Amino acid sequence: MQKNQKKELTKVIQDKAIKLIKLLIGIGLLVLVVHKTGLDSKEAINKILGANKMYLFVSLLFLFLSQVLGIKRWQILSNSLGMNVGFLHCAKLHFLGLFSSTFLTSMGGDVVKAYYLVEGQKRKSYLSVMLDRYIGLVVMVFVASITAFALPKDDFHNKLSYGIWGILLLLISGGIVGLVFSDLLAKFLKKYDKQDLAEKLEEVNFLTKTFFTSLYIVVVSLILSVISQGFAILAVHQLSLAVGAVVDASVMFVVVPIVLIISVIPLSPGGLGTREAAFVYLLTRVYTSVGIDESFAKSASALVAFLWLAINILISLPGALVYFRLDKEKIKRQLEEKEGIGVVKEIKLEEKKDNIEDINNDLQEKRLVEN
Repeated sequence: MQKNQKKELTKVIQDKAIKLIKLLIGIGLLVLVVHKTGLDSKEAINKILGANKMYLFVSLLFLFLSQVLGIKRWQILSNSLGMNVGFLHCAKLHFLGLFSSTFLTSMGGDVVKAYYLVEGQKRKSYLSVMLDRYIGLVVMVFVASITAFALPKDDFHNKLSYGIWGILLLLISGGIVGLVFSDLLAKFLKKYDKQDLAEKLEEVNFLTKTFFTSLYIVVVSLILSVISQGFAILAVHQLSLAVGAVVDASVMFVVVPIVLIISVIPLSPGGLGTREAAFVYLLTRVYTSVGIDESFAKSASALVAFLWLAINILISLPGALVYFRLDKEKIKRQLEEKEGIGVVKEIKLEEKKDNIEDINNDLQEKRLVEN
């Protein structure tokens, strides 16, 4: 027993240590970006305050529309897997996921969304989130791959193009290999009497294949993904215009997907720091390639990175209301369950008292008869 407790304690300590290290890496990268780009100067602060408010508003609007379309896609996808969920319920969980990823580093946004989606159907819930993520990512990279053909033919833009084409190839081949491998794994598990696990895997495979064979659902999901990802990328372009760095929107359709993919690398919580560093590295080169001064290019790219972080934080704030409401509902449910247990105990106690009284009455009657 003590050994198990020690193992659990060690695991908890290791988990917290890893999260702390990730947080420090993220903060360290942010500090490095600020220092290297001169964003800690009074001039840079004035540039942030002087950013074009109209472009900032349009960027926020585009990001919000992107979220709405993404929520609708997730709802359609979830319902195609046999779960009857409404748009409002999906919206609440979507913003809860954003809030969790941004502020609650111990809680993954996707895990939270899947956990609360439909009670008693966790496998389908997690699958819906995974498919939603995968489709959104593939569509975004596919659009970037098409846009890459329109980029200038110089060394930097060629590297961007090759990079995005390589990522698309990996995503598509990875998805195909994943489905084939999972089928083989299910057969392998059955062979070695792991029937329960094999059946779970087969169910996930069946649901995934069912989704991809439903032409209407797939087409609608893809259309929503294209528009949703397009709005998100244009939101970044609006931020670039807001700080005075004017570039063609097409290059953003290649840069932003690469940045978002880099931010998925689990070096820091929610891509904090890695996302900003990637933005600065790529956007600086984009700006200098169109003749923008290198000094301004660095500060402008950092401004875009931090403004993107700011509007994402702003968009996630509705999730705070959902989080605290869910917490209260959970406490209320626990109290109701405890009260219910208490009522049951009282009923059983009363029944026992009645039984004791009946037994006493029977004994008294017997004694009277004997006398």
